[in-house]
Amino acid sequence: MFTTNAYALLGLLSLKPMTGYEMKKWVEQALTHFWKTSYGQIYPTMARLEKYKLVESRNIESASGPNRIEYALTELGQDALIEWLREDTEDFNDKDETLLKFYFSDLLSEDEMIAKLQRSIDFNESILQGYSGDVDHMEEVKLPTRKQLNQYLCTKKGVYLNEARIKWAKECIEALKWFKDLKTP
Repeated sequence: MFTTNAYALLGLLSLKPMTGYEMKKWVEQALTHFWKTSYGQIYPTMARLEKYKLVESRNIESASGPNRIEYALTELGQDALIEWLREDTEDFNDKDETLLKFYFSDLLSEDEMIAKLQRSIDFNESILQGYSGDVDHMEEVKLPTRKQLNQYLCTKKGVYLNEARIKWAKECIEALKWFKDLKTP
């Protein structure tokens, strides 16, 4: 009935009431390695969720700027979120633009692809550096809450996925260099 994005936003609201801006920031800071959304998706989704009484909104007046709308999860919204959480999901990304582009990349030169893959390695290594502080901090926590444990385990999957992307890109670079040398008499 609802998109995965709608359930992701309900999940954010299960943490605390938030404005659309706060939800977007939360996604950018905590969920970015496995979920993305935009303001263009948040506000229409929140309107639809409110129509179905899964969230409620309230206007927050501000003396220093425009008023803000804060959204909160309703009991009906929490029930819908729990029902969605109970559904099994295939853990497979069926839309991988990087892999799709690579599949057809024989239209580019080996040097161009090697440079592109190196940029991918650099990007993923920068993401890994961002995770290191979160992982180190969590490993120091002696008695984590369930929420902290879940966040830590999600971050670890992000680490593993980025490590796998780096390993794959390095293997591709080696294979492309080998292929390029093979063609050179």
